[in-house]
Amino acid sequence: MTKQLKLFWVAFSISFVGALPIGTLNTNVANFALNGNFTGAAWFGFAAILVEVLIVRIALVVVDQLVRLKKLFKILSVAFCIAILVLAYKTLEAAFHMRNFQDVLPFVRMNPFYAGLLLSLLNPLHLPFWMGWTAVLKSRKVLSSEPRAYNIFIAAIGTGTLLSFIIYGIAGNYLMNVLKTQHNLINWILGLTLLMTGLVQAYKLIAAQIQLNKNQMKKSAQALLIFLVATIIGFASCTSKYKPLLNSQQGINFKTTSLANAQAVAKTANKPLFVFAHASWCPTCKQMEQEVLIKKELGDAFNANLINVAIDIDSKDGKTLKEQYPIRATPTLFFFNADGSPAKKLEGFTSADVLLAEEKELKK
Repeated sequence: MTKQLKLFWVAFSISFVGALPIGTLNTNVANFALNGNFTGAAWFGFAAILVEVLIVRIALVVVDQLVRLKKLFKILSVAFCIAILVLAYKTLEAAFHMRNFQDVLPFVRMNPFYAGLLLSLLNPLHLPFWMGWTAVLKSRKVLSSEPRAYNIFIAAIGTGTLLSFIIYGIAGNYLMNVLKTQHNLINWILGLTLLMTGLVQAYKLIAAQIQLNKNQMKKSAQALLIFLVATIIGFASCTSKYKPLLNSQQGINFKTTSLANAQAVAKTANKPLFVFAHASWCPTCKQMEQEVLIKKELGDAFNANLINVAIDIDSKDGKTLKEQYPIRATPTLFFFNADGSPAKKLEGFTSADVLLAEEKELKK
């Protein structure tokens, strides 16, 4: 692989992966596309990328100046390391507490081009993110100070972000659903990756400062690896487990049984069946329990008119359910008619209004 190709691939990968997690920019692109406004999506994406590459150019100039001032460059490297570790902590904390996020679509009524410019300019992570990566790539001699290398670097970044926007534009609704459903797993992966990156960067800074020899570097690297493995195991073992509140005072009261038994009960009672397919590791399931399933209006309607069952998809009954009806996301909400025939399937977070509408539809 040539030096230029390696630079393009590294910059493209950083930009593409960095633009994939759900945020205001890619969510707006998806929103425009889902509403059939592909021209608006294109103008919005173009403006957002334009601002990003301009900010990258500024980062290149700033880092070049700092390279000449070695002390300031070291301070930047330390600041980048601290920022990565703080971000790792915040991400892992969110994963541990299974926190969800909210999508916000500001400036949706504004001209798409100006909205893209404004939202990209207001992104507080652009400059420190690319200054940090520019410093790292320069220190590893992946990025040189030649104009041609800068052009390749900027082109790769723009291409990476563009590809992520295209993916959101084409498969936005499905992609956002999947990422929302699996965002806790993404938080774990991203957090642990950031933690590893930050610790490796800290190790290099410390090793350079105290001038370790090869033997000492080998021993300290082994110690760092052991620490990383222990940290990962510790975080993984602390993952909070979720169990639905099956008998709330005012919300939906669930039974725990197999689908076959539930369908038999529903047939005998001549009532539709509602199945809440959840998982212990699913933050969206937890959110639904805390924000939706406890609502009194849902309890009044569902407890009186439906047979309600909660099935953990990792249990024996859950595996049987998955064999009969494929489950792509958690939670998955199944509605069956009284005779056992499937009526509707909903995936991901579902509001109380949607559930009430489905309950009314089943009564017709």
